[in-house]
Amino acid sequence: MVPGILTWLGLLVPVFFSFFWPSFVAIYILLFDIYWVFRAFYMAYCLRNSYIKMKKALRTDFRAMLKSLPADEHDILWKEVYQVVMFATFREELDTLLPSVQSVIESDWPKEKIIIVLAGEESDADRLEHNANFLKEKFKGKYFDFIVTKHPSDIIGEVRGKGAGSAWSGRRLSEYVARKALDESEILVTIADADTRFHRQYFNAICYEFVRNPNRHRRTYQPIPLYCNNIWYAPTVSRLAAWGSSFWQMIEASRPWRLINFSTHAYSLKMLREMNYWATDVVNEDSRQFWRAYFAFEGDHKAVPIYVPIYMDAVIGENFCVSMGNLYKQKRRWAYGMEHLPYIVLESIKNKNIPFFDKWTKIFRLIQGSYDWVVASMHLMFVGWLPIIFSESFRHTVLAYNYPDIARIILSIAWICAVLSVYTSLSFLPPRPRGFGKIKYLEMVADWIITPISAIFFSAIPALEAQTRLMFGKYLGFWVTPKKGVK
Repeated sequence: MVPGILTWLGLLVPVFFSFFWPSFVAIYILLFDIYWVFRAFYMAYCLRNSYIKMKKALRTDFRAMLKSLPADEHDILWKEVYQVVMFATFREELDTLLPSVQSVIESDWPKEKIIIVLAGEESDADRLEHNANFLKEKFKGKYFDFIVTKHPSDIIGEVRGKGAGSAWSGRRLSEYVARKALDESEILVTIADADTRFHRQYFNAICYEFVRNPNRHRRTYQPIPLYCNNIWYAPTVSRLAAWGSSFWQMIEASRPWRLINFSTHAYSLKMLREMNYWATDVVNEDSRQFWRAYFAFEGDHKAVPIYVPIYMDAVIGENFCVSMGNLYKQKRRWAYGMEHLPYIVLESIKNKNIPFFDKWTKIFRLIQGSYDWVVASMHLMFVGWLPIIFSESFRHTVLAYNYPDIARIILSIAWICAVLSVYTSLSFLPPRPRGFGKIKYLEMVADWIITPISAIFFSAIPALEAQTRLMFGKYLGFWVTPKKGVK
């Protein structure tokens, strides 16, 4: 409720004052513009840092680094580690799952130490069995085991979604490990969406961080998602949203003190069991995992950035209108992550062992992030014009005469940062498919011109709806973004 109220106040108070104190609103917006330009340069700096680290990681031979680790200095050997990839799947077709599973099989990790789990739903059993049988046969002999779990749909108290299905699958995995007499402390579990494709060095990279860290069972290993599998085929707005999501995760990775679980990530099975697997009663299970671990281990939990990327799909539907509708719903679901705030505040109050400054700083960042998600774009695009529109007396002042030019100059400076975004997006593009001419590169550069409009309609507005729903108790259920990949 609190974030929604603050957001609506941030939107409505400038409207109110535009009638009665327009000069105050104009000065406030100019100061806000200056603040946002400084923030844009700061985020561009963070993006650049992550870009350099990712390029370095892509050139790094993590297998060689694992082999060079002194065996007598670590209480776990990398060769003993099993990599489990749990694909959460519901109604995904084979053409989405096949390249994802293939990326695991083709990775630079010993095949006899790979376990693949299809975490499906009982209500989608026929499709799940068909997909599993095909994948098992196609990759036969190239994995240690291939497990299929079916989450029942009639468990009371659960929100139907990825969290509940993953929790069910996690418990079945622990039972399997016990039967096989494997050591749960030597098992790394990566939870992934069905469209996730792994860089071949991913498993080496997370194992390298895992083995070296003496506190490994209190850490989440977070790669950077690049939503570019099908980027050549995505409509303009979907491309911008995909790059925006990727770049935000790159920015957060450069600030590990802020980093929170997102989408695909990994932890040990021992840690998962100790924190009771996944939450079964929330929509956004990935960010909730961070907070559950944070409180379960009394603040002794961090997300470790992994600069080897994983690759996912941009939102594409059967046609443009369906694509835009799906994109809107995806952003609304992500913004609905504010559902965690009551849980976080209550747990912070109850847990006296976590340093006061640490937990309440995290809460402040969460609220600030939800506020900025909506208000920043609205202020930059619309609020600055309100004093001129609503106050006739203000229009004849010196401030009103110069105000539009000053705001335009300030915000024009921020476009310098967009150049870095354009360059970064082009450098991470997958190979150009047949059928696309080189002119497509120019189109992708031109896409960035409509960034302000895209930010309003496919970021700020769905986030505002999500916060408003929470404010009035009109809760959302889990919605699976339809995957429409390309071969």
